[in-house]
Amino acid sequence: MRTIDQLVLVTGLSGAGKSSALHYLEDLGFFWVDNLPLSMIPAFLAHFEETGQEVRRVAVGIHVRDESCLAPLELVRATLGTMVKRMESLFMEADLDIIVTRYRATRRRHPIAVDKTIREAVNREASLLGPIRAMADHVIDSSSLTVPQLKDRLDILFQDDPKSDLLVFVRSFGFKYGTTTDADIVLDGRFLANPYYDPELRLLTGQDESVQNYLEKDGEPVAFLNRLQELFNYLIPRYQQEKKRYLTVDIGCTGGCHRSVYLVEKLSVRLREQGYRVATRHRDMEREVSTAREHAARIK
Repeated sequence: MRTIDQLVLVTGLSGAGKSSALHYLEDLGFFWVDNLPLSMIPAFLAHFEETGQEVRRVAVGIHVRDESCLAPLELVRATLGTMVKRMESLFMEADLDIIVTRYRATRRRHPIAVDKTIREAVNREASLLGPIRAMADHVIDSSSLTVPQLKDRLDILFQDDPKSDLLVFVRSFGFKYGTTTDADIVLDGRFLANPYYDPELRLLTGQDESVQNYLEKDGEPVAFLNRLQELFNYLIPRYQQEKKRYLTVDIGCTGGCHRSVYLVEKLSVRLREQGYRVATRHRDMEREVSTAREHAARIK
């Protein structure tokens, strides 16, 4: 009987957080190893079965340095699929300029920068890994993620829960702080009346009743939420049929403090009432409130 319930192959761009992901997977109960030669991975997994060692979850860091690794990786993936109950791949990436900055800050040499500048090496690796990214089950962009936020994403993806129920992850954000790149669906709430222009509401958020009352005066937010509910009632069962484990929905407004927060809170309540598993986050809410307070203090 196979002893490995779950195998996660972790790959991606150098400097994008593969090592951090592997270390946190250990906290989630994974036995992990990094930079194992591709040809050794089947033997590595077979070792646990042969010795009877109780290892249920394994993560393997894979580093692809040139095109010659692509074909063996495909062959190994096919072999591994017969050795474990569930196999998934995680691809870590980040904005190329951010990766260049990280390498310059740490003064580490990029793995394929033998005769290239850092930027050339980063661009080359991104091009090389394009086919692998396209095959990945999960992609995490670490460009704007803090360590706790990265752990949050890994929790959602690899929590020790055998159920295949889909988790709907609904986040608010501010367009002024940049859009996130790992969402499945991005919605724009900037067409709604903006509470920011009411001085009494500026330092509040979409979680406050007075802001909610302001937004609901013209009926537009409720009409929008009704249509979103219809949309997700259609989409979610179909994602569940495809065994998708999570659906990430980002809702933005200008600052990520009023309209988007309101929409995330109200949509989440509606989806939970229908029995869906929902988690919420507000990426820029605290930052926007802090900025507004600083601005108000300077005016005084």
